[in-house]
Amino acid sequence: HFSTHTYGMTTDAPESILTHYLFEESGTISNTHRTCHILGLPYDIWYLIFALTWAQTTPPKQHDFPIVISHVCRLWRQHALDTPGFWTSLRFKRPIPAIDKYSTWLERSKASPFDLEIGWPPFEGASVKNAKAIMRLIFPHVHRLRSLQVRDVPFKIRQLIFDRLNNAHLPALETLDVKWGWAFDERPSPTERKFKPFCYGDAPNLRHVALERIQHDYIIHKFNKLNTLDIISWDVLGNSSHENAKTIQDILSLLPDLRTLRIDREYFPDSNSIQLTFTLPPVTHSSLEDLYLNASQDDINTVVCALNPPSLRHLGRSPGVDLPISISCLPTMAQARPSHLFPNLVNLKLYRRPAYGEPVIDSRHMECFERALAGVSQLESLTLDGVNLEGKKHLEALTRTCPRLKRLVFIYCSGVVLKELRAIIYSRRDSKGMGSNSLEYVHIDGPKWKLRNLHKEATEHGLGEDPEFNITISKYNPHRIVVIGSE
Repeated sequence: HFSTHTYGMTTDAPESILTHYLFEESGTISNTHRTCHILGLPYDIWYLIFALTWAQTTPPKQHDFPIVISHVCRLWRQHALDTPGFWTSLRFKRPIPAIDKYSTWLERSKASPFDLEIGWPPFEGASVKNAKAIMRLIFPHVHRLRSLQVRDVPFKIRQLIFDRLNNAHLPALETLDVKWGWAFDERPSPTERKFKPFCYGDAPNLRHVALERIQHDYIIHKFNKLNTLDIISWDVLGNSSHENAKTIQDILSLLPDLRTLRIDREYFPDSNSIQLTFTLPPVTHSSLEDLYLNASQDDINTVVCALNPPSLRHLGRSPGVDLPISISCLPTMAQARPSHLFPNLVNLKLYRRPAYGEPVIDSRHMECFERALAGVSQLESLTLDGVNLEGKKHLEALTRTCPRLKRLVFIYCSGVVLKELRAIIYSRRDSKGMGSNSLEYVHIDGPKWKLRNLHKEATEHGLGEDPEFNITISKYNPHRIVVIGSE
């Protein structure tokens, strides 16, 4: 990701730099038609062009981009060598570590913070020699280490790396990314080993941590100013949903500034109780904006009802993948205690598994549907999966709630009637009502026979002739009808 701060760029916006250059002399538009040879460009403009090009270059060419531009001509080489930010990415992911090459890069980077990535190829034979050479290279510059990534290396190599950093003072370190090695026969197992980085040193500005099958307890107790925490491990949660929710509550309580939390359990039971009793008092966390939870449905339901994060915007299994929340959570979401659970949430997926549902219980939960939606006034995307909408009874709630809603998706829901859906959409647009024209995308997914019936219904009622709607069966997904929007 390109940022002006990361690459040492001037704080002026790109448009400001170009405008200043084009209008500096005359201040008139006519002067913008002048031409300039690329070798005559001011350094700021040159830097802007190449920094943006570098940011848009895909790996692995991106890493070698500074070398490429420094071999074009004498002037470009001088500009490249005069830009420390071009030489701040050190990657040891080949069998023979490029010690001499990166020694030169560290010199060229001058006082700029640098990023270090260490992968498994230099240690295929568990080469301690290579690990020591890498640490000897970076240690004189460790005070300006900005990010450290150690992934897939054997345990003894990882241990050597962090032993060398035990007493280090790392004022520039912002990001730590560690993944366990691939030596499956090692004992004890990787998740049982204590991981205590920088235990006699410090990293006061550490803000982003990602751990894969690495113990997290020490990290969250020592570094309590984290903004991002990503934990992937099969044993991060246990068998009790109640205890798992308590674990996540404890993590949030220890990290008051956390904005993004991702917990990926990897392997979990496929559980989904008919009805759950949530006994945990909810924990309020004011900073959390993104929560990603890959766990069992019971874990998800219990965690959601045990949190009160007023700033939360995204709920997902992973970024871009919605988190299915059972309709059994609706009564809790509908409560104002003293405020609703998710006042700033922008995406919500409500879920019911028909094979496990009981009509009476489901109906009781859906009675809270409108009150729950009233508490998510910033919602932009709503997905209903397997929910019984009972005709217009529950859909009418959308005429009074979610004024910012852009995306509405029905997945194998019962009780969806196109005529009623159209009436509800018109009602949302009515200036005498909500006056919201926000909906851009409405899809209905279901079995082919049901979609054929819905399409027939649309034809019989002349809905397909309505220019406001695009009621067609998808060309790319035969199990989908497009009501509003494109494919």
